[in-house]
Amino acid sequence: RLYNLGARKIVMFEIGPIGCIPSITRKNKHTGRCVEDKNQLVSYFNNMLPTMLQNLTSCLEGSTFVNGHAHWLGYDAVINPPKYGLVDSSNPCCIAWFNGTSGCIPFLKPCSNANQHYFWDAYHLTEAMYSLFASHCINDKSFCEPFNLKELVKM
Repeated sequence: RLYNLGARKIVMFEIGPIGCIPSITRKNKHTGRCVEDKNQLVSYFNNMLPTMLQNLTSCLEGSTFVNGHAHWLGYDAVINPPKYGLVDSSNPCCIAWFNGTSGCIPFLKPCSNANQHYFWDAYHLTEAMYSLFASHCINDKSFCEPFNLKELVKM
C-alpha cells in the first residue's frame, strides 16, 4: 500500500529483543536479563528479513528497501545499559498496570529521567532509545544497510 501511495525509499527495522521487554520478562520464568527463547523466535524472522527486502526491491520498480539492524543494538543496550547512557534497562519508566506488565496507569507521574530508561511502559521504548536507533541509522552503514539514511536521501 505504501508503494501505491508513492513511497519508494523505505526503512524496515528488525524486530527488537522482545524477550527483554517487561511484559515478557515479568510473566515468564527465565535466567538472566531476558527470556531467550522469545528472542530466538524473533531471530528467525530477522534472519529472513534481508531476503524479503531484496525481493521487494526487485519486484517494486524504483524502490529501495533498507534493513535497520535494531535487534543487536537493542539487546546490547539491555545487557550493557551504561554503555548507552542508561541507568535502567529492565523497568518501565511509567508506573504500569499489573506489576509493570501492561500500559501506564493514567494520571500517575512517570520517572523523572526517562532519557536514561530503555522502556517507557511494558511494551514501548523511550524517546532515548528511538533516538539511539535513528542516530545509528542516519550515520552507520552497518546499522542500516545497504545504505544509511544520509546515503538514501541522496539517491
